Order: sequence, then C-alpha cells, then structure tokens
Amino acid sequence: MRKHRSWLMGFGIGLIVGAIMLQMITFAEKQNAPLAQEPMAPEQLSDEAKKAGLLLLTQEQLDARVQEAVAASEQAGQGESSGEEGDSGQPDDSGEEQTAPKETDGSETNAAQSATPKAEGEEAPPAAEAPEQVSLYISYGMSLTEVGEELLKLGVIDDVKDFIEGTRPVANKMRVGTAVFTGKPTYQEIMDELVRKK
Repeated sequence: MRKHRSWLMGFGIGLIVGAIMLQMITFAEKQNAPLAQEPMAPEQLSDEAKKAGLLLLTQEQLDARVQEAVAASEQAGQGESSGEEGDSGQPDDSGEEQTAPKETDGSETNAAQSATPKAEGEEAPPAAEAPEQVSLYISYGMSLTEVGEELLKLGVIDDVKDFIEGTRPVANKMRVGTAVFTGKPTYQEIMDELVRKK
C-alpha cells in the first residue's frame, strides 16, 4: 500500500479537481443561457423611450404627422407664391364665401400658426430649422482630424485646419457617443459638445 501511496493520492486529487472543473463548467453554461424576456407593456416601452429622450409613435400617429407637415409646407408654398391671395386661398379650398372664412381663418391660423405667419414674415418656417441639427458619432480613438473632416461634410465647420487649431485643447478629452450640433456653432460650443458626457 505504501508503494502506491503517491499514485493513489494523485488519483484522488485528480478526481477532486475534475469534479470542481465540472461544476464550474455547468455553472458557466447556466450563466450564458439566454434569459427568457417577457415583452414590454406599451407603458413600459414609452417610459423607456422617454428616459432615452425618444418619442414613441404608432404608425397612425406617424402618418398623421407626415400629412400635417406636408399640408403645412403646401400652405407655406401657396402663401409665398400667391402673396396676399394665400389667406383667401385657404377658404377657397373649403368652398365657403368670403364672410365665413374670416371666422374659420382665425381658427385655422391658430392651428397652423407655425406655418402661415412665418411664410409671410421674414423668419424661416420651423421645418427649415430641423435639418440644421446634425449629429456625429464620436468613436473611441477618433482624432481631431477625423472629427473635423466629418463636421466639414455635415456643414458644421468651414475649414478643417482652423477647426484643429481651435479645438486642440480637447484632442485627448473627447468622449465616445453621439454629439449633436445645431447650425454653425462656435469652436467653444463644439469643444463643449465633444467633451460632454454622452
């Protein structure tokens, strides 16, 4: 028995280590198994969308908003092309006399306040401001030159070299995520957006 003592001890230790390894493997497999997720309720989904800063719309709501935007742009186009006749052109579509449209015109201008006055006034319609907001995803290890070239493509800056010189202090401080720029921001505003926690 003493002859085989070391062999038996090695065999026993091997069995113990093997059993431990088997338990660790089965535990790891259970951890990697996908969890069965229950579908979210519409209220939970809208709450999560609000937390992420998103607007959750059904297909019908989206279609309605698209139709409203198209109608507003058509009204703005009619107002620009016909001048003063744009106000009388709205009631003509309904086929009412000129005395009745004055009552209807007030309610329609309240409903479409954003489109009609701005088409007649000096300011641009708010629909034109929306495309001026652009976003750029800053990935890990992105250089100022790469950021400058992308911003030039998006129309945020006019010259990459000036951009690099003006924003050199934040070259190593940029944070990963989506940076949002509106219009033609200053270099300080661009730097603030690049280093903002996203």
